[in-house]
Amino acid sequence: MKLCWLVPDDRGGGVISVAMSCVRQARAAGHDAVMLLMLEPTGWLEGVNGIRTASLGLKGLANETPRALMRWLEDHPQDVLLLNGGEQANPVIPYLPAGVRCLYVVHDTASRYWIDALTTEPDLHGIVAVSRTVADKFVHLLKTPEKLRVIHNGSIFPSIPDLGVSRPDDIIFLGASSPTKGARDVLRLWPRLLESGFAGRLHWFGTLDPAFERQIAGLPRGERILRRGRTRRDIIFAAAATSKVLLMLSRVEPFGMATIEGMAMGCVPVAWDIPTGTKEIVTGEAGSFVPLGDFAALANQVTQICRDHARLAPVAARRAREIFSEDVMWQGYANLLDEVMQLPSQPHSRTGQVPPDFIPVRRRFQLLPASVRGAIRNFVGRSPRLGYFLRDVRGW
Repeated sequence: MKLCWLVPDDRGGGVISVAMSCVRQARAAGHDAVMLLMLEPTGWLEGVNGIRTASLGLKGLANETPRALMRWLEDHPQDVLLLNGGEQANPVIPYLPAGVRCLYVVHDTASRYWIDALTTEPDLHGIVAVSRTVADKFVHLLKTPEKLRVIHNGSIFPSIPDLGVSRPDDIIFLGASSPTKGARDVLRLWPRLLESGFAGRLHWFGTLDPAFERQIAGLPRGERILRRGRTRRDIIFAAAATSKVLLMLSRVEPFGMATIEGMAMGCVPVAWDIPTGTKEIVTGEAGSFVPLGDFAALANQVTQICRDHARLAPVAARRAREIFSEDVMWQGYANLLDEVMQLPSQPHSRTGQVPPDFIPVRRRFQLLPASVRGAIRNFVGRSPRLGYFLRDVRGW
């Protein structure tokens, strides 16, 4: 089969990691698979083996994506097109050539990420949700819910580290300065950890805005907070292989690529006890959950995991590698693709017509001055409960 995974760009993140894994596995299975970028490549993928990439070569908002994609499909006919998180491409769905089956992959719980799957449902051959948490947001709104399939994300992992080797009491956090990821929770957690006698370091990954970085610098024992910035996945894997605890403090987590990648290296996750994709990953002793907003319980759980790491790490690593590997994920896609290819090849509702440009939705939040938006984010970010309550108004 000729298979195309369409993604917005190559700037990293869970969507592109999943697409890369799918393309790698599809090619290993003998398919002609490609990962197609909407935007011009940045070079981030240079040196990545086992996949083939192409690009529409667009820039900026890329509102002309539908027409550019149609031209690309005319030059490179495909059996199946899988749309992954690039809303600029969604208007093309009814206009696709008759021979192209289309799958819509939903990677998030916010309505802006799945609403187009509802409006174009008759023209889709299947819809994939990356977790039951995501699927539950819209399955009841589908006219043909049998089109929906839950396929958990998977990843390719480095060789498993020696879990018998003693590690320092280090913890990692990959949420940059994002309030949604729980960055402000870490600011509140750190002093409590120090009060409990915590002797390890905190590896803080992701880009930090200057104001937030100053707040980190003002924390006690700041020399033990290593600001690692936005970096390569292999560096993150290496840090996870020598750390004991992964802080997963997101108010919303559709799946949790960081969680499975940390677990695979023996880094045990601790998360807020709220309905997220993390609940589908972490079961039994593979990690821990604490009541939302209870920082005393959070600090206590971190120190408890550090003490009990030798017993918990193999459980976490085994679950990630056995259940959430990229080959397990690919098997879910392979089964779905086989079913889709058995469906009759029929024209889409507007096959043969020219698709319109993408018209951006006017996000009301973006109409506010930047200073006001920042103040709102900071206010919401200080409260785990408020952040959770407002978790799906992203894009409002």
